[in-house]
Amino acid sequence: MDPLLFIAIFSAKFLKIVIKLSKRGGGTAAPGLLALKIYPRLIENLSLKLEDGSVVISGTNGKTTTSRIISSILNEAKIAVIHNRSGSNLERGIASTLIDHTGLTGKIKSKIGLFEVDEAVLPSAIAKIKPKIVILTNLFRDQLDRYGEVDKTRRLWKEALEKLPPTTTVILNTDDPGIAHLGHYLKTKVVYFGIEDETFGQKELFRSADTKYCATCSTPLTYELVFASHLGKYTCKTCQSERPKPQVWAAKIKLLGIEKSEVIVRAQKERFNLNFSAGGLYNIYNILAAVAAAKALEIDKRVITGGVEKFKTVFGRIEKFQIQGRKILMFLVKNPTGFNEVIRTIFETTDKKNVLISINDLLADGRDVSWLWDVDFEKLDGKVKNMVTCGIRAKDMSLRLKYAEIDGVTVTEKIKEAIEKIFDQTKKAEEIYFLPTYTAMLETRKILTKMSNAKRFWED
Repeated sequence: MDPLLFIAIFSAKFLKIVIKLSKRGGGTAAPGLLALKIYPRLIENLSLKLEDGSVVISGTNGKTTTSRIISSILNEAKIAVIHNRSGSNLERGIASTLIDHTGLTGKIKSKIGLFEVDEAVLPSAIAKIKPKIVILTNLFRDQLDRYGEVDKTRRLWKEALEKLPPTTTVILNTDDPGIAHLGHYLKTKVVYFGIEDETFGQKELFRSADTKYCATCSTPLTYELVFASHLGKYTCKTCQSERPKPQVWAAKIKLLGIEKSEVIVRAQKERFNLNFSAGGLYNIYNILAAVAAAKALEIDKRVITGGVEKFKTVFGRIEKFQIQGRKILMFLVKNPTGFNEVIRTIFETTDKKNVLISINDLLADGRDVSWLWDVDFEKLDGKVKNMVTCGIRAKDMSLRLKYAEIDGVTVTEKIKEAIEKIFDQTKKAEEIYFLPTYTAMLETRKILTKMSNAKRFWED
């Protein structure tokens, strides 16, 4: 074993112990950062030791939930997996995860790696991990100050995917024209997933749609149906390119409120009747991506079904708390498409809701909050009982709600104070919906965890 690699692993493990003893976090990133400083090729070295290779998942929305569903399936199959469950998805987080499962001698007991990867990090992660399977969930406008426009991100992804060998399987969302287009350039095996049930489709693009033009000839796409943002059934009338036929698809969907859904998934000749512990049309895509990955790993149908049904919601993504007699449901919001889908999921019923929106603009959130103006807050008119906004950009959020003609909004920058206010405005047995951006979610969750004695996110 390379002495420098030993020093990197030992130093990272020691740092993690110090972090945990000091109660300053879960050590999901800093140990990996230190190890990479000592031994820059650590990810390449350790990931190659995984007997069955790795699965890499990226995309704007859904990568955390998709990876958790796959993890649940692998656990059901009793396959030892290395997974960055905490959502620490930069290289330092991947390195920390690998080190957690590696002994001081450099031996890894797990068979397969499962890594959620940040969109900007995907090209370098692919080059270093050399995955067996790559999953791309979707591509939306998100954190423009970090990623730039979607065309730039897609170009970088294309360059990285083109270098993959034929032995790799790339799983793509066929309903996203920008993602599906990538499949035309690859020498890998390509598997497409999408929605065939037309029940929840609409005829016009959403206001937040990002991909409106054909990636081949730049002509406006013609949509037969739209499921969310620019996801749907489309064709190009100029160059005749069209949505690839999915090999894994949702044949029938039932959305049973916020906390449950049922879907019939077809994978060629196989049929899966799946019950899922979360609602929202966007979660159907996560299920499809996970089933496609499980099929690529040749996992048995009964195991896939059991794994999907045993899935538990991810921290911050339809996470539930019971505090002071009130039921709290928390949904992470970080871009227009995701926020619109959360609004569609929460406000599908007619009863008025209690809502707390927390907007931060720290580095992990993205500094630019102009995306709030692309969210359809007008759909909340007449559907809000109590509304509190908080976070660093609470006033920006309040202004956006004013233009959406949502009245009676309480505004405070302090998240703890906002939680106290929404509790004061509600009664026992009422539901409260918390909609925070990423760093606001972490702070909110820390407060709620202390109030409810729930697990910290790195322990989940």
